[in-house]
Amino acid sequence: MTAPTKPAYRNTSQTATPGDSKPTQIKRPSLKDLLRTTVTVKVGLKDAQESFNVHCELLCYYSSFFKAAMSGHWAEAKTGVVTLPDDDPKVFTIFQDWLYEQGLKQNQGLELDPSQAADTPLLLGLWIFGDKVQVPDFQNAAIEALRKRITNPPRHFKLKDIQFAFEHTADGSPLRKLIMDLYVWESSLDGSIGKFLDEAYPKAFITGVVQGYVRWFPRPGPKSIQNKRPYAANAERYHVRKPDVVIN
Repeated sequence: MTAPTKPAYRNTSQTATPGDSKPTQIKRPSLKDLLRTTVTVKVGLKDAQESFNVHCELLCYYSSFFKAAMSGHWAEAKTGVVTLPDDDPKVFTIFQDWLYEQGLKQNQGLELDPSQAADTPLLLGLWIFGDKVQVPDFQNAAIEALRKRITNPPRHFKLKDIQFAFEHTADGSPLRKLIMDLYVWESSLDGSIGKFLDEAYPKAFITGVVQGYVRWFPRPGPKSIQNKRPYAANAERYHVRKPDVVIN
């Protein structure tokens, strides 16, 4: 999988305060709107590049990244072509399907059966791409699929998947939080906490796991504590919050 450039994590949540104006009303483009303009998105390096035609209004409605690219005096706005050489055409194919269908489906080679772990790297790639193009709903769909996969039954991520996720995310990322929470809880229950302190693991991962272990398990507890796994019981803990905008 071609790795996208590491983005700076954005906390898009907004806290309302007394006197704030009403949320901005944003409507999903109508069929008439969709028929106006299409944009060509070229994804991947030249020898493996693929082109996708997407309705511009729909793409810009969900993605702040594409909205900015298609606005003002940017070259993309003039040519109607956006090039993403660092991204994976397979990831964009799934993203394009999601734009129109508003859900991840078991197609385009994506295995969504929670009992299958083969597509964990792809799901990580979906979340990271969603972060890059600033589409919180797509990120949340990807992390929900990941959360179900590691919960039923509980399973660890492979070292290479952890390295990939931490290389392309920043501090505060919900994706990092999910991975570290899993290791804090599962390793505390099976006694394997020490094996994840190997130098091969990202330093931020090791630090987060140790800090989480101290915070969640200050003293030995009963096995019933496993019923309180945050990644099993609290989905919103790992969701990217959108700005104070009402989407109709």
